Amino acid sequence: MIKYEWRDGFDESEAAELRGLLERAAAYDAEPEYNTIDPDDVLARTAEPDHVRNLVIWMLPRPNTLDGPPDPERIAGMIRFVDRGEQWWDATVVIDPDLRSIGIMTLLLEQAGLNLAAEEGWLGSGIHRVQAWARGNHPASGRIGDRNLIPRTRRVWKLIRPHDGTESERSLDALSVEDAPDVLVYADRLESGGQAAEARALAGTLGGDGIQRQVLALRKDGQICGLVDLGLVALDSEEYGRCAPVRHLSTQTRDRAEITAVLLGAASVASNAGLHAIQIHVESTDDDLVGVCRLLGFQHDRTDVRYELR
Repeated sequence: MIKYEWRDGFDESEAAELRGLLERAAAYDAEPEYNTIDPDDVLARTAEPDHVRNLVIWMLPRPNTLDGPPDPERIAGMIRFVDRGEQWWDATVVIDPDLRSIGIMTLLLEQAGLNLAAEEGWLGSGIHRVQAWARGNHPASGRIGDRNLIPRTRRVWKLIRPHDGTESERSLDALSVEDAPDVLVYADRLESGGQAAEARALAGTLGGDGIQRQVLALRKDGQICGLVDLGLVALDSEEYGRCAPVRHLSTQTRDRAEITAVLLGAASVASNAGLHAIQIHVESTDDDLVGVCRLLGFQHDRTDVRYELR
């Protein structure tokens, strides 16, 4: 029913068909926020660099009616792999919405298997380790993962808190270029290496007019003890309205009172900017942040699940 092939280039007809599929799938999946692939990333060059692999899947001609001609061969979907270093590849899957009920990925894995330990990698690609995010926890990803014994290694929740009027009493300092040294000192005190690196990166981006984003700090005895990077360009939610994204949140300790103060301060700034809610992505295993979000009335909007193969 299907065939598949690694491709590093497309003729004009294939490019038009693939672009149409990816754009149609992106529109179809916009509301649940499932995975997308930008067609410009795939089609911008006739040959991809070594750090990208494109596996294209075709649906073979098949009968549609008893006495009519078969449906012609068509592109059914693709998997795009991007090299993230240390032998890990990120995989993104997009299947034509009109063909999802057929089980294209199930057919692919039944034919191709999942032997990443082969000397030449999966299907001769040189790929031995794969991470794949199921944005919005697409139900098919769970079925495929269970069927093929693919471990789930992370869950990230998108949480949204509508404004309820309790934010106004909290205030944070809006940082400017002059505060960069304080941010660097704060970053050096953070225990989490990832958060420290993010804080150092923020120190180099301070400034601007405060219309598109603000970096805000909670201070104690003059020193920064909490930091939040708040986007003020609204992300629209059908249920919650115009949301301000929290791009970075950290506190010097895991003290829940400090986390609460930072979140309420960010919510106050977002409310004053005319936005309806704040949204944040949270590791499901982050007990302190999840606990604070629960008490502050954050509501679950989406789950992203990471799968790993090696």
